[in-house]
Amino acid sequence: MQITEARPNGAFGLKVKFEKMMAGVLDWQRESPDAVRRLMGSLYGVELNGNGSGIKRPKDSVLYVGKTIAQTTVMSESGTLSFGLLSNDFNPLHFNEALAQRTRFKGRIVHGFHTASLFSGVLAELCPWCVYLRQEVEFTAPVRSDDRITAVGVIEAIDEKGIVTVSLECKNQRHEVVVRGVATMKKLKEVYQEAGAAQQPSLAPS
Repeated sequence: MQITEARPNGAFGLKVKFEKMMAGVLDWQRESPDAVRRLMGSLYGVELNGNGSGIKRPKDSVLYVGKTIAQTTVMSESGTLSFGLLSNDFNPLHFNEALAQRTRFKGRIVHGFHTASLFSGVLAELCPWCVYLRQEVEFTAPVRSDDRITAVGVIEAIDEKGIVTVSLECKNQRHEVVVRGVATMKKLKEVYQEAGAAQQPSLAPS
């Protein structure tokens, strides 16, 4: 008797794939509920300004010492898997519960840089049209799936060359600091100068 490989019913296979896809979408929305609005704003060139308002053209006034924003994210299993796939980091500490239970953490934890990556979203809104130059980071406590992490950024200094220094901190739902750091950003002067030129009144005779 010839043995053939068992294949799932085509329709059933599609159903399973669809359910997995939708579960991933729901996890993504739970992890980053504001992500779609931010993505659409970026596609249409509208930068968020830390208070929910959008700006088409940045002004120097949107960057000031003391400016603060916070973003909250719920860490998820699908997020951990996605970060592992993107970073190629498959440390068993993040994926193998039995092995992780034998460590000081007593169970699986989220990648440290997955948590620290939340700083990137904060900086994008806090300092529109600025680029990363340097990042200092310190991991102070473990993060687990379903932890509710709030990332906060505060502009500490801006110099005459457009270098922006930002203090950063992530806290969990128990108000414990899990990651802290300092970012150094640089303002894209060509964007701000173009915006400034566009905002200047015309001096041509009418």
